[in-house]
Amino acid sequence: MSRLVIVLLLLAVVSRLHAQDDELASVATVRVVSRCLFRGVVESGSGAEGNIQIARDGWRIGAEIAQPFDQDEPVQGNLTAAYAWKATEPLQLGVSATQRWRSDGLPGMARNSFEGGLSATWTLANDFTAELAGFHDVQLRANTLQVTLNYSMPLKSLGAYLEWSASIGTSSARDLRPDAVGAAIRDAYSYYTASVRLPYRIGSRTTLITGAHIAETDGQSRSWSPIAARGGLHGWIDVGLSVDF
Repeated sequence: MSRLVIVLLLLAVVSRLHAQDDELASVATVRVVSRCLFRGVVESGSGAEGNIQIARDGWRIGAEIAQPFDQDEPVQGNLTAAYAWKATEPLQLGVSATQRWRSDGLPGMARNSFEGGLSATWTLANDFTAELAGFHDVQLRANTLQVTLNYSMPLKSLGAYLEWSASIGTSSARDLRPDAVGAAIRDAYSYYTASVRLPYRIGSRTTLITGAHIAETDGQSRSWSPIAARGGLHGWIDVGLSVDF
């Protein structure tokens, strides 16, 4: 946790020193989900999630928490600090640092982990964007490579955009349960996800968001999941409210 605190303090100082005319943008979102997944892996069943994002001049700080309705499943959260800048008109580069935590999990599973990330995002024609991102988790000694394609479809009759997203990735870890006694558990798997979301403005600062998602993993060990969930194909939906302030 101390590493992320240092990162957040540095970002706050640098952001204040280099802030230009960009206004502070803050968004809070609460939603209900039928299932919680991360990179294709089931983290918990149905529950409530909340997050807040604060951005200014390329800097972004965010916090998120997921509370399952089943009290036997772990509460999870994360803090993220990130910066993105335009290398060229269509190309944006980014760096991020994320501290994750969970209240419980399988025996020997890390309750805290720290992950660094690098990304490159291209703005393409016809409202498409493509992103290549890589991540390294220090505690799990895990590496992830992910490619994501996003598309915003204008719905003129509603005055909104239908947001499509698809990702494909691969993750490998050298120690899935770093706090367990005995030999390290290693595993690698591939995954893909697809999502469609409809953000619809219902007030000057309030947006109703509904979404449907699918994800599938190939070769995933149950040790990736804090509740030892099986891999394979999963689908879930969510509905929530987002408020700008």
